[in-house]
Amino acid sequence: MKTKSFYLFLLTLVFAACKGMADLQSFIPGTYVDHAKGEYSESWDTLVVGDFNKVKGSYSIVRKTGFKRLENGKPGRLEHDTEQWLGIWDEESKSVQVPRNSKIISFYPDSGVLLLGTREFRKLAGK
Repeated sequence: MKTKSFYLFLLTLVFAACKGMADLQSFIPGTYVDHAKGEYSESWDTLVVGDFNKVKGSYSIVRKTGFKRLENGKPGRLEHDTEQWLGIWDEESKSVQVPRNSKIISFYPDSGVLLLGTREFRKLAGK
């Protein structure tokens, strides 16, 4: 009886781990935003993470940035930049790694947050 209970417990753990992984994978695609202001600039960042490509094991990511340089406390003109990234899913760390710029992206579905290094992005409602 103890053996059956043990195997049932192990089976439950496996299903819970698979469900957690599926929940994380379904959370990742979407649009995430961040705003930062410092002594020299103010920026608005948007990350758009596409659906998981099972064949390549990756996500397409578009980073859109708007920023103003601050000179003597006064904002300059608004500048824009757009980058296309390829994020590789790392099964071991449950994160996305961007080889192009050595970034690591972590996801926290419970709080609706994506961490890009130390920057915290909030997921917008919707997908």
